[in-house]
Amino acid sequence: MQTNQRRNAALRLLPLTLALALAVPHAARASEDFAARCRAMGQYSDGDLKVTTAQLVPAGPAPALPFSQPGGAAKPLQLPEHCLVQASFEQRAGVGDKPYAIRMELRLPPDWNGRFLFQGGGGMNGFVPPAIGANSNAQSAYPPALHRGFAVVSTDTGHDAPNPADASFARDQLAKLNYAYAAIGKVTLHAKAMIARLAGKAPDHSYFAGCSNGGREAMLAAQRYPDLFDGVLASNPAFNLRDAAVMSYFSGKTYDAAAQNDAKARGLAAFLITPAEGELIRKAVLEQCDALDGAKDGMVFDHAACHFNVKSLECKPGQSSANCLAPAKAEAIAKAFQGPLDDAGKPRFTPWVWDASVFTPDWLIWQTGLPLPNGQSMTMLRELVTASLTQYFAFPAIDAATLSTSPRDIERLLRATDATAGLTVATSTDFTSFAARGGKVMFTDGWSDPIFSAQDLVNWYGRMAADMERVSGKPTEQFARLFMVPGMAHCTGGQSLDDMDALGSLVSWVEQGKAPDMLKATGQSFPGVSRPICAWPAIARYKGSGPVDDAASFTCKP
Repeated sequence: MQTNQRRNAALRLLPLTLALALAVPHAARASEDFAARCRAMGQYSDGDLKVTTAQLVPAGPAPALPFSQPGGAAKPLQLPEHCLVQASFEQRAGVGDKPYAIRMELRLPPDWNGRFLFQGGGGMNGFVPPAIGANSNAQSAYPPALHRGFAVVSTDTGHDAPNPADASFARDQLAKLNYAYAAIGKVTLHAKAMIARLAGKAPDHSYFAGCSNGGREAMLAAQRYPDLFDGVLASNPAFNLRDAAVMSYFSGKTYDAAAQNDAKARGLAAFLITPAEGELIRKAVLEQCDALDGAKDGMVFDHAACHFNVKSLECKPGQSSANCLAPAKAEAIAKAFQGPLDDAGKPRFTPWVWDASVFTPDWLIWQTGLPLPNGQSMTMLRELVTASLTQYFAFPAIDAATLSTSPRDIERLLRATDATAGLTVATSTDFTSFAARGGKVMFTDGWSDPIFSAQDLVNWYGRMAADMERVSGKPTEQFARLFMVPGMAHCTGGQSLDDMDALGSLVSWVEQGKAPDMLKATGQSFPGVSRPICAWPAIARYKGSGPVDDAASFTCKP
C-alpha cells in the first residue's frame, strides 16, 4: 500500500517536475538569445550612426557618474543584468577643427516592460551619464527606471566637455543647436529604432524625465516633440535659462560689492554671510512663516502668505551683532533677493523665494561662493555663469569687465544674449498637440532652489494654465500637474522631504488614468515624517488633529 501511495504521489508531482525541467532550459535559451541579440547590436547601423559598444552587463554596482554619485536607491546602487549599447552619430569637425559628435547610450534589461525613458542631462551636458533613469536623490527609496524594467537612453547632446559647467561648445552653431533642443529629437528616434531591433518591437509608452537642464529638456520634449513622448517629468527645470543666469549674475555681483565694504569678508563674497548669520535668517523665516499651514514643523508650505522682510533683522543702535545683521549686509541681501530693476524701478525678473533652506551653507555656495579653510574662496560656478553669458551665449561676445548691475547694463546683457535665449528657453505655453494626443506632464520644484527662482516656475505654470484653458476649453489639470516641495534645494537636498515616487505616479497617470492629486514625500532631514506634496495650487494644511509627523493628518487645500 505504501508503495502505491509513493507511486501516486510521484505521478501527481510529475507535471510539476516536467514543467520545471522544461522551464530551466527555456529560461537558459531565453537568456542566451537575449545575450546574442545584444552582441548583434554591435553590427547595427542607421545612417551615420556607429555602434561602439554592445555588451551584456551582468548584475552589479552602477557605474559612477563623471561628476556626481548616481541615485535612485539606497547605496550601494546595484543594477540588474542588461544590454548596454553605446553609439555616436553626426561626427564632424566644427569651429576650430574641434571634433564633434552626438554620443548616446542605451540600456535595456532582458525583462523589458515595454517602456522607454529618455534620461535628461545636467549643467551644460558634455558627457554621457549612465543611462539608468536614476532619481536625483542619491538616498531615494525608489529604484531607478532600469530597475523597473525600462529601456533608458542618455546623451551628451553633441559635445564633449571637461565639466558640466563648460559652455565653450556654444562657439559652434550646430553644437549650440543640439544642446538647445535638437539632440532630443535625434537621439529619441535613434533610440526607438535601436530598441525595436534589440527587443523585437517598438516601445509601448515613451517617457522623458530630468532635473535642472534635464528638466528644461523635458519641457522642450513636450513642446517641440509632442508626438514622441506620452509622459514627461520636469524637475527644477532650467526652463528660463538666460534670465536665470542674468539673475544669478546680478545676485553674485551684489554680494561682491557688499563684500568690498565688509572688513571681515575682505572683499570675498563667500565670507560675507557667516554660518551663524545664515542660521539667524533661516530661523527668522521659520518663525514668521512656518505655522501658516497650521503646523509648526520646520517647513514652510504657505509661501503665498509668507511676507518675510530681511531688513527686519537689521541691528538697532547698541544691539549685539550676534542677533542681527549689519544694515549694509541686510540691504545687500534684500537687493540680491529682489533682483535687478528696470528704468521704472520695477523688478526685471522673478525674485528669489524666502523658504526654510535659504542661507544654509549649501545654498550659499551657489549664491556667494565656497569659503575655503585657507581664507580663500571658490567661485568657479559663478564665474562660469558670467563666462557662459558673455563669451559663449552672447552673440557677438561682450567683455564682462565692462558690465555693471545698472539697468542699462542688464538690458545690454539681455540684448546680447537674445539670439541664443530663443533657442534654449522652454517658456512656451503651447502644449496643445501634446495634450490632444493624451500626453501628461508633471513638474516638481524645490522652494529653496538656489539656482532658479521657484516662483518663476509657479508664475509660468499659471500663465500656461490660463492660455491652455482659453484655447482648449479644458482644465489644465487634465494633462499637467505642478508639485512644489518646501525646503528642497536644487533637485534634492535642503531641509526638506525630498523623496517621492514622481516617475511611478506619472506612469500610473499615463497608463491607468490615475491623475496624482498629491505625492507622498519623506526625507532624511525629517526622519519618520511624511507629508503630501499637493498638486498646485493646493498645499498641505494640518487638519487640526492627528500626529503632525503623519501625512494622513494633512489635507490638500489652496
